[in-house]
Amino acid sequence: MPDIKWREHIAAYWVRKMDPGMGATGRRVYADGCTDFICNEGKSIAYFYPMAEGKQVIPLYPGRFYLGGTMTAYGVVQSDAACVLTGIRFWPGGFYALFSKPMEPVVDSLIEFHEDELRGLMSCVEDVSGRLDQWFNQRPASGAFQNTTKYNFIFLRNLMYESRGTVSVQSLAEKMCVSNRTLERIFKENVGITPKEFLRIVRFQEALSRLRNRRSINGSEESNESFLQMAFELGYYDHAHLTNEFKTFAGILPSELSHFYKTGISEGQYF
Repeated sequence: MPDIKWREHIAAYWVRKMDPGMGATGRRVYADGCTDFICNEGKSIAYFYPMAEGKQVIPLYPGRFYLGGTMTAYGVVQSDAACVLTGIRFWPGGFYALFSKPMEPVVDSLIEFHEDELRGLMSCVEDVSGRLDQWFNQRPASGAFQNTTKYNFIFLRNLMYESRGTVSVQSLAEKMCVSNRTLERIFKENVGITPKEFLRIVRFQEALSRLRNRRSINGSEESNESFLQMAFELGYYDHAHLTNEFKTFAGILPSELSHFYKTGISEGQYF
């Protein structure tokens, strides 16, 4: 976790490090509206497959520093034991608040980002969180928050989370006292996508959280009726609507993910 003063903007500092002796493996990354700085400080190339872009593959080279934007579909990261990734995960709108760079150009992509000092701090796993906190604490105030005085995106984000993605775009615009067009511009600056698209991701993340927290009765599998009930509670049209959203944002069926959470058996899939 970052220093408390940054937690409205930064979700976490993270490290992905494979166990020695493991071969190449992958990790599925679900759409969540967040943005990441990623530094490859290992000795081999990692590969990111953004599924929204079909067959595209983006290499992450050793010693390079990248910005990963909002995803409108799931992605897969593949790496081997010689690859070590360190990262900073920003809440939706957090990167824009701290760096004043709009997010729309980097949606569903990774681009090389030139911030040599920050890359140097992330090139070593040991005490990376302490070094990053110190860097943000010493950063000139003029470079941060210059956009947040125009509107309160954190307030907007919290409204969407609290509603579990069911609040309407019109209601959000009214609460912010702006037009729908202005609201869309605010979202494209902060997140890179429209408020309607972001609400879909928030609702999917709520469904994902419910699957993680559910416990089967006497070890039985989830029934179609239980998925239908969850779909109804979260405002999906029906079970098929929920399933299609999972295929887009997770790449798998809700029943497959539920089975994995309960058993830990991946059946050859990345989770």
